[in-house]
Amino acid sequence: MSVDTSESGTDPNLTGCVAEPSQSNDLLQREEVKKVLSSDIAINALLSRLKGSLLTCEEFTKFMRKKYLYEEEHAQEMSKTTKHFFQETGNSGLSRSIHQLLEYDNKLSQVKISYVRALQKIYDEVTALLLTVTKTRKSLKEKSRRLEKDVSDAIHTAEKAKSRYISLCQDWEKLRLTDPTKTKLTLRGSKTTKEQEEDLQRKIDSADLEYKQRVDHSNSLRNTFLSKERPQIVSELKDLILEIDTAMSIQLQKYTIWTENMILNSGVSVNPVDGNSKSMRSSATSMNNELDLYNFLNKYNTSKSGSMINKNLIPVEYKKHPSMARSYTSSAMGTSSNFGKISGPSNFVVNNSKNSLPKRVMSTQHESPFNSSSAAAALSSTVSPSATTHPPNSASSGPSQSSVNGNSITSTSSRPLKSMVDVVPPSETNKKDFPTLDPRPNIRQTSVAPSVATTETMTRPPSTVQTIGSLPPGTAKDFKTFAVPLENLLDYDQDLVPAIVRQCIYVIDKYGLNLEGIYRKSANVLDVSRLKSEIDKDPSNVFMILPPKNYTDSDIYLVGSLLKTFFANLPDTLLPREMTEEIKTCLSIEDSTTRKNYMHGIIYKLPDGQYWTIRALIFHLKRILEHETKNRMGLKALCIIWGPTIISPNNEDLNDVNYQISAMELLFDVADQAFEPE
Repeated sequence: MSVDTSESGTDPNLTGCVAEPSQSNDLLQREEVKKVLSSDIAINALLSRLKGSLLTCEEFTKFMRKKYLYEEEHAQEMSKTTKHFFQETGNSGLSRSIHQLLEYDNKLSQVKISYVRALQKIYDEVTALLLTVTKTRKSLKEKSRRLEKDVSDAIHTAEKAKSRYISLCQDWEKLRLTDPTKTKLTLRGSKTTKEQEEDLQRKIDSADLEYKQRVDHSNSLRNTFLSKERPQIVSELKDLILEIDTAMSIQLQKYTIWTENMILNSGVSVNPVDGNSKSMRSSATSMNNELDLYNFLNKYNTSKSGSMINKNLIPVEYKKHPSMARSYTSSAMGTSSNFGKISGPSNFVVNNSKNSLPKRVMSTQHESPFNSSSAAAALSSTVSPSATTHPPNSASSGPSQSSVNGNSITSTSSRPLKSMVDVVPPSETNKKDFPTLDPRPNIRQTSVAPSVATTETMTRPPSTVQTIGSLPPGTAKDFKTFAVPLENLLDYDQDLVPAIVRQCIYVIDKYGLNLEGIYRKSANVLDVSRLKSEIDKDPSNVFMILPPKNYTDSDIYLVGSLLKTFFANLPDTLLPREMTEEIKTCLSIEDSTTRKNYMHGIIYKLPDGQYWTIRALIFHLKRILEHETKNRMGLKALCIIWGPTIISPNNEDLNDVNYQISAMELLFDVADQAFEPE
C-alpha cells in the first residue's frame, strides 16, 4: 500500500465492504508538506508517486487475473470430476457414503465458483480504475509539461531581448569614446560619429521596448503558472493519488471479505451449524459394515429358492434302469431255470411311455439300412445292452421306438460301430441297395447309419475351417499398425482411411471438440506407449481407443496423442517427401488464387490412401476450429502442431519449421476446393 493510505487507519465493515477513514487529513495540511507541494519539484514528485501507485495496481491486477483463472479451473474440474464418479449409489453403504462425500466436494466447488465470480468482479473494477487513472495522469503530465515549457520559452526569449539590449548599450558607450571627427563607411555612404550615435540610439530604444515587453510577458506567465495552474495540477495529482490508493484499499478489503466468506461457507458446507443437516464427518462415520454385509447376504433368503443352489453341483443319484434291473434279475434266475422260460413274452414287457429302448442311428424307419429283423436285432445289440434280452421284433414296435436322433451317433465310440458291421452277414447287406447320405455307395459301411463314416473322420463343422487369407481385419496377430507404410495398412484394412485414424477422429469429434488444448496438451507417455503396444499386438484392439464410461479429460488427451504418434511414426510423411519441391514452388506464388489452384493440383496427384486420409484429418481439424472459443485451438496453433507431423521438412533447411506451418495453413485454405465435402 501507499504511504498515504497506510497512515490512514481503516476499519473493515463487513456489511458495506467499505472502510471509513479516520480523521487524518490534517497530515497533508502541515507546513512541511505545504512547503514541498509549493516548490518546483511538486509536480514531478507527485507524478512519480502516482506512477508507483499505478504499478502497484497493475501488479495486483495481474495477480487477481491469475488467481481467479486458477480458482475457476479448479472449481470446474472438481465439479466435473465429482459428477463422473459414483453416479449410481449402489446397494452397499460404502458406495453410498462415498457418493455423499462427493456431494460435499460438489458443494465446495459451488462455493468456489461464487468466490471466483467475486474475484473476477474485483479484477474488472481494478482494471477499469487502472485505465482511468493512467489516462488522467498522462493528461496532467502533458498539461504541466506544456505550461512549464511556455514559461521557460518566455523567460528564454526575455533573456535574448536583454542580451540584445545590453549589446547595443555597450556599442553606444564605445561610440562615445571614439574621435568625433572620424567617419564610418557604410553601404549607404559615410556617416559621422553623431549620425552613428543617432542610429544607435534608435536601436537601443527599440531593443529596450522589446526587452521590457518580453520581461513583462514572461513574468505574467510565470506568476500565472505558479499562483494558479501549478497548484491546480498539484491538487489534482494529490487527489488522484489518494483516490487510487483509497480505491485499492477498498478492493483489498473486498478481497479479504470474500476470502473469509469463501472459507466460512466452505466450513459451513462441510460442517453445517444447524442440527438438521449432516456433516461430512458424520457421513463418513455413518457406515455400518456388518449391517451392510448382513443386508447383502440376507437378500438371498428373500429371493427365489433356486437362487441359492448351484445346479452344476447337484449330485447324481445312482439308480438302475428298470429294464436293466429286470435283466439282472433274469440273468440271476437263469442259473437255476431253463432258457425257454426266460425268453417268454410274459417276462419282458416294453414300456413305451418310458422309452426304455435306446434310439437308433437312422432318422426314420423307411431309411433303415436293414431289411430283416435279424439285422435290426444285431444292430440293437451293439448299441444298448438292453437289446440283448429283448425279442428281435421288439425293436420295430412303432415309430416312437425306431426314431433316432441324428446327433446321437456322435456319442458312440468307433469301436462298437465297427462291431455292428461285423455282426451283419455279408449275404444280407448285399441283397439290396439302400438309400444313404454317404457319397460312397459301394463301401461295405453303407449298411450302417449314414452319419457313421462322417463321424469318424470329421472333428468340427466345415464352416469353421478358415485360412489365414480369409481372416477378417484384426485377426492376424502379427500385423503392426504403427511405423507401417500407409499403403500396407490400407490393404490390410480394406478401407480408404486406416481404422485407427477413423477411430481416433470419432472419439475426439464426440468427446473432445470442446476440450481446451486438444492436441496441444500431451497425454502420459507411458499410457500412449502402452496403448500403442496393444494395438501393434492385435489391430482389432483399436476398440481400446474408446473412452470408458466414466472417462476423464486425460482419456481424450490420450487419443489425441495416439493419433499424432501414428502420423509421426509413418515411414514417410502423409505428404510425401517427393512433393517437397512442388510445395515450395506453391508457397512462393504470390497470388492467392493461383497458389490455391497449384496446391489443388498437388493434392490431386496423391495416391488414394494419402488423399482420403488427409481429407479426413483436415475436415476433422476444421471441426475443431469451429469450437475455437471453447477449446482455444486456433488455426495457428493447429498448424504449428500438425505441420511438422504430416509434412516433410524443407530439404534445404531441416530446421525451417515455418515452411511446414505455411504449407499446413495452405492445406486448410484449399480444403473445401480440393476435397470432396463430407
